[in-house]
Amino acid sequence: MTRAAYIVAGWFVCCVIAVSVRADESVDFFETNIRPVLVKHCYECHSSTSTEAKGGLLVDFREGLLKGGESGPSVVPHQPDESLLLAAMRHESFEMPPSGKLPEQVIADFEQWIKDGAVDPRDEPPSPTQAAEMLWKEQLAERRDWWSLQPPEFHSPPQVDDEQWSREPVDQFVWSAMDEAGLSPVESANATTLLRRLSFVLTGLPPTPEQVASFPAAYEAKAELALETLVDELLDSPQFGERFARHWMDVIRYTDTYGYEWDNPARGSWEYRDYLIRAFNEDVGFDQLIREQIAGDLLAVPRINSEAGLNESMIGPMFFHLGEHRHGSSLAFNGIHQDMVNNKIDAFSKAFLAMTVACARCHDHKLDAISQADYYALAGVFMSPRWTARVIDAPGKHDQQIEELKQLREEIHRELASLWQSNTTRLQAAELRSWAESQASSWTDAKLDEMYYPLAKLVGTTDDTIVETWSTLEAEWQTAREQRAESNAAGFTVLTDFSEPGLPDGWVAEGDGMVHGYVNDGMPLVSLADGKLVERMLPRGYHTHALSSKLAGAVRLPSQDAVPGQFVSLELQGGEWAGSLVVPQNAFQNEPLSFLGGNSDTSSWVTVTDETLKNGVCRVLTEIDTATLHPNFPPRTGLAKVGEVTLPDDDLGINKRSWFSLTKVVTHDAAGTPTPTLDEFAPLLTEDSPVDVDDAWQRVSAWLTEAVTRWSTNVPTTADVRLMNWLVSQELLPNRPDDSPVIASLVERYRDVENRIDYSRSVISMDERGVTPVDYRLNVRGDVDNEGPAIPRGFLEVFADTYGVGETTGSGRLELAEYLSSPDNPQTARVYVNRVWQWVFGTGIVATPSDFGKLGDRPSHLELLDWLALQFMSEGWSTKKLIRRLVLSQTFRQSGTVTDSARESDPDNRLLHHFPTRRLEAEALRDSLLFVSGELDAQLYGPPIHPPRLVEDGAKRLLSGALDSEGRRSIYMQMSIMDPPKFLVCFNLPDLKLPTGRRDVTNVPVQALALLNDPFVVQMSEKWGERLIADDSASAEQRVRAMFVRALGRSPGDRELRRWTDAVADFSQSDELMTDTNAWTELAHAMFNTKEFLYYQ
Repeated sequence: MTRAAYIVAGWFVCCVIAVSVRADESVDFFETNIRPVLVKHCYECHSSTSTEAKGGLLVDFREGLLKGGESGPSVVPHQPDESLLLAAMRHESFEMPPSGKLPEQVIADFEQWIKDGAVDPRDEPPSPTQAAEMLWKEQLAERRDWWSLQPPEFHSPPQVDDEQWSREPVDQFVWSAMDEAGLSPVESANATTLLRRLSFVLTGLPPTPEQVASFPAAYEAKAELALETLVDELLDSPQFGERFARHWMDVIRYTDTYGYEWDNPARGSWEYRDYLIRAFNEDVGFDQLIREQIAGDLLAVPRINSEAGLNESMIGPMFFHLGEHRHGSSLAFNGIHQDMVNNKIDAFSKAFLAMTVACARCHDHKLDAISQADYYALAGVFMSPRWTARVIDAPGKHDQQIEELKQLREEIHRELASLWQSNTTRLQAAELRSWAESQASSWTDAKLDEMYYPLAKLVGTTDDTIVETWSTLEAEWQTAREQRAESNAAGFTVLTDFSEPGLPDGWVAEGDGMVHGYVNDGMPLVSLADGKLVERMLPRGYHTHALSSKLAGAVRLPSQDAVPGQFVSLELQGGEWAGSLVVPQNAFQNEPLSFLGGNSDTSSWVTVTDETLKNGVCRVLTEIDTATLHPNFPPRTGLAKVGEVTLPDDDLGINKRSWFSLTKVVTHDAAGTPTPTLDEFAPLLTEDSPVDVDDAWQRVSAWLTEAVTRWSTNVPTTADVRLMNWLVSQELLPNRPDDSPVIASLVERYRDVENRIDYSRSVISMDERGVTPVDYRLNVRGDVDNEGPAIPRGFLEVFADTYGVGETTGSGRLELAEYLSSPDNPQTARVYVNRVWQWVFGTGIVATPSDFGKLGDRPSHLELLDWLALQFMSEGWSTKKLIRRLVLSQTFRQSGTVTDSARESDPDNRLLHHFPTRRLEAEALRDSLLFVSGELDAQLYGPPIHPPRLVEDGAKRLLSGALDSEGRRSIYMQMSIMDPPKFLVCFNLPDLKLPTGRRDVTNVPVQALALLNDPFVVQMSEKWGERLIADDSASAEQRVRAMFVRALGRSPGDRELRRWTDAVADFSQSDELMTDTNAWTELAHAMFNTKEFLYYQ
């Protein structure tokens, strides 16, 4: 090749390379500057996936842009001025996009792109999935910038001129915002106003007469010290926990029942309510409460309440189990099941994130950074664990009594062995023969499986027929035994016969009844009933009542698809509402229930099949439970029935003795269950035939006596146990207290110790042991019958950089809980601080406390909110420290005076230029009526109290309680979804089915009528009136003063005193004013109807 040729070739290669580089740069320019704008602003109306492309224009692929729509080509390469797309952007013809003109830089980018040839790599229109993904990426990129998704920033409190308002950063932020708006704070409220305000804000109750008498003087002398002392006293009162627990119960839609037609009880809901009260009183860090409520069952170091004997952390996940749960199978009611899952996600996202994730069930969120995939990723996290009952007793709670019972049981065992070995008179041949002959009339239908079958065959036999009878008996037994053994071996595989303690791999035990329930063959079950020493001998296996039927127990199988064989059968006994439960796909309130019959003499088989593994159900979970750990006990009325016994309608299943025994597990591929192999008769029937009848009875005697001997020397077989139980049941062995005073004394001691055991306590929680997590399938357009791909478990994509569920083999709940309770999450602390601000001031810094998204309000003081959130986390997430800071601020101390300028420029008081007058919530109103009338019972905790009802419905457990609900605070009244307390509903009790961030403030005629006519209000007026006239020494004026102090937290003025004293005289229809109950009752009733009683300032 010539030198010139080399030069030409080199020049050609350089040109090609240059063109290639320019092409790559053009594609990059398109992907960076052009495609995102088209996706964001044009695809909705002009893409292949649009319902109808407007103007016939498609911009989601190259040919669509070049061809254009009804008006002609939208892009002409190299000719910007001829391109209709650019003209529309410039608003020279059409004005696009409809939302407004794009920035000049964007228009300039499009002009440059067209000049350079309008390079567009999109050969074909995107598929609907691709289009949706592209659109979501652009939307997510934009929505990430939303204020609430940014980490809180530290802002130094602004400087203010006022000395008092410059001490507390909260006041500095509030003052600065007011000053910027040309406003000023009002004067501080007086002492009596502050006292009443603080008492209601912190406890939900009026101040006591003693506080009303002492605080104003202390405040006048040393205002700061008096205020701090009062605040600390109120924060330390038990009523504080009741008040703030009720606030949180609104947020998480607390209910005591599950709603729908039968309104079944929500097991353990009241334990969760009490858990909240204790947590707020003890000032448990809110980060810890987050971890507990999301994943309390998974915490490596649970929070143990030694005083109450509770594992507090285990109670937390009850949060998920509140709200509506329909009875019945999730297969039969799949759509409703999805509604219930939606309720869990809705409550979680609103409570902890102030985000409306449930809006993405059917499609990507229209406004916020939440995709439909996010929704189903969370569903997988929450639905992967087994939803079931968990014991909440503190570890070791029963250990002392259990060890005492074990020692006593061993002593009883030894003494009983000695007694029975030395008292076999009834087993001697002659005695036994005589006894058998006396029983013969009841043995006419004897079957081979009965322990007395050989004896029944021997009765009436003579020396002449004994050989034939014995041979026939032996042959019958041998044939049956071989057939049964062959059938069992061919059809069943023994998964475990419990020859050693421990459950099969993947199986899970729960409760002290299981932990201490394993026994070897022959362990005596001590009788808790008079007249007997022992109930029976226990065969090898697990027996939850081996020590006490108060101890709860549960056995949980892995998912059916993880167990070999089509069927799994368990050999069980049980009673007192123990039962089995088969749950497909974590169904809520699954039915029907299956209770074990309670027959202590024979076992039954419970079989689980995988035939339910259809219609998309990926897991079938089975468990055997005592009543305490049965997640659906009690079921709807009428379903709790065993034989002729039915659970009463008013029985909520609390503190129930219950038990089951598990002695063998087999797997098999065909229907059926194993049959007993009659091993009990082997020692008797494997010898040669007896020579005569006496020899036969001697053999029977030896057969039974040897079983007693083996039992007494701790080497019995399972067959021996069955023989021993038959001997005890037939009173062939001594088993009465008067048979052995020594054993009787030990048994009494055993019963005393057993009686001291507290019943196991439980709630509906979660259990990830023995289950495989699942990824939830996306429901296309929310249609439960149109399942899309399985979405990997995870959290919201917008937080993906700091949260990775893929790092765990579990559900991901623990990782989620750790992230939400860490400073890395921008939402959680802000959301909770805002809620507390709302509970103190009436309106949050963000007025929509459960929605920090686009449809929610913007914060009135964002820098203050961030400062409080950061301070809150630095102070250990302490609710009490946060509240103390707020209520000691000058902002909180302001009076309720409103200036004209403030009313005009800030009518909603978003800048907090005065303290708003606040109406009592429904519970605070009812509790105040009880408090003022002297009828309030300050008892803490306990099961729900039935409210008064006009009509009872026993079938739905809607029973009527006392008119005053036993004087208990409203938080302890039963919150039934179907029939909540009418008096509270009349005011502003929220909808129990839904999470409520902020209650409505209502003022409707029915409320005035209730205060005038409701029997409860009338009763409280009567009680107060009776208490007033009980003090004979008080004058009318003194009584009126006492009424003002107790009901309104202040003394009356002179004019008020005269008017109210005159009023009671007008009410009186008797000359005996001071003892006229009706008059003072009317006056009390009038006081309850004053605005000042119903509001605090």
